[in-house]
Amino acid sequence: MTHAHALPDPHDLDAWRAWANSQLAPLDLTVDLLYRVVENSQRKKDAASPVAPLQTPGQDGWSEAVISFREQTGWGFDEEDGLSRTWHPSRTFFVVVRPGSDGTGLFDPSRTPSPKTRLRTVLRDLIDEVPYTAPLFDVTGDGQSKLLPEERPQLWLFLFSYRDGLLYAELSRPSERIEDKITRYHQRIPLPPLPYERADTSVIVTPDDDLDTGPDIDVQPI
Repeated sequence: MTHAHALPDPHDLDAWRAWANSQLAPLDLTVDLLYRVVENSQRKKDAASPVAPLQTPGQDGWSEAVISFREQTGWGFDEEDGLSRTWHPSRTFFVVVRPGSDGTGLFDPSRTPSPKTRLRTVLRDLIDEVPYTAPLFDVTGDGQSKLLPEERPQLWLFLFSYRDGLLYAELSRPSERIEDKITRYHQRIPLPPLPYERADTSVIVTPDDDLDTGPDIDVQPI
C-alpha cells in the first residue's frame, strides 16, 4: 500500500482531517462531502418503518449512500452487471459504494477493511485486473498528490460503517483479494470518525378517521 505523505496521528483529528482532504483533493472530493453521504445513509436506515418488508441487510442505507454520493458530486453513473458505478467527469476513475466491515475507517494494519457483503463477480474481476506495481499517487513540488495516468480507469471503493455512535468511512483503492475479502490496497484514505446521534422519535402516519383534511401523524419516542 502506497501513501503520498506520512500518515497522520489518529488522535489528532484536525491533522487527520487535513491529511484526508489533501488526499481527496486530486479526486475532486472533500471530507465534508463524504460525511454528508454517510449521514444521509444512516438517517435513511434510522427512518425505516418497523412494519416495512424485510430486505437485504443494509439495502436501504446502501441505496441512499449511492444516491447521495451522486447528488453531492453531480457525476455521471452507469450499471455494469448489477454493479453501480459513479464516474468522475474525466472518466479516469469511478467509485463503487459499499457498506464496510468493522475495519472500515481505521488505521489498524491488522484489520484490512472489505465490503460487508460478498463481492459480485464483476467487482472481483475488476480488483483482479488492478496492476500491482504502478504507484497510485505522485507528489508535486508543493507537496500535493496527483493522479498518475493509466490506460485502465481506476476502481475506488467508498466504504462506510456505523459502530458505537460513530460513523466510519474511507475512500480506498483495492489491489488484491482472496475470495470475498480484500487483502491489500494501493491507497487508503480513512476519514476521521464522525459522531452520530440517532433520532429519538419516529413518525407514524395512520389513516384519517375523523373526516378532517388529512391523515393523522403521531410522533412517538423510540
